[in-house]
Amino acid sequence: MTAAEIAKILAEWTPYLLTGFGWNIAVSLTAMAIGTVVGLLLAVMRDSSVRGAKSGGNVLTAAMHVAPTFVMLFYLTYMIPEQLEIFGLHVHVPVWLKASLAFGIAVAGFVSDNALVSIRHLSKGHIHEALLFLPSWTNYFLIIVMASSTASVIGVPEMVYRARTVIGAVDQIGFLFWAYLYVMIWFLVFSILLTMIMHLLRNRLTQRTHGLPRQDETDLGGIP
Repeated sequence: MTAAEIAKILAEWTPYLLTGFGWNIAVSLTAMAIGTVVGLLLAVMRDSSVRGAKSGGNVLTAAMHVAPTFVMLFYLTYMIPEQLEIFGLHVHVPVWLKASLAFGIAVAGFVSDNALVSIRHLSKGHIHEALLFLPSWTNYFLIIVMASSTASVIGVPEMVYRARTVIGAVDQIGFLFWAYLYVMIWFLVFSILLTMIMHLLRNRLTQRTHGLPRQDETDLGGIP
């Protein structure tokens, strides 16, 4: 195949592939939403003075750290039925949501650790240090976006899954390399753009919070 032929084929299939990339983003955002809520609750438990709550939060966080995401993809796929009956209503559970739940477990462990640090900084009036949770959260979101391609193994029609469909449809020797390279470029471009945006936001955040006095400085009349 010539370079022109490869470029033409990729251009024709780009809308189809980008729809799959939309699923990567949807799965990742859902996982981050679920994991962030659970992780924040765990962080509050771990910061609690109640011994049972603190111990429970630590144990659950440790369990989420060691849970293998790839295994959880299959486990949740087969353990959660396609339809659940809730108060007499039949609720469909799509496979992409099961994938989000699997990734959300890892997110919850990450958020629990980082949110706990932020909570303790806030209690001391260290606002800037506490807000560093946001860029860390974004960096982990990028990790989840990259990992979301593994959801193809359970049938989520994300970008890598669709790339295999395109390769099968084209059925040309050597096209496999270019198809996966094209997919990798989309992930790379997304990562670079989001990193640049977060870098700009972080700089603005630093500028705005740089002049805020810490609590310990305020207590001493602003004397370091």
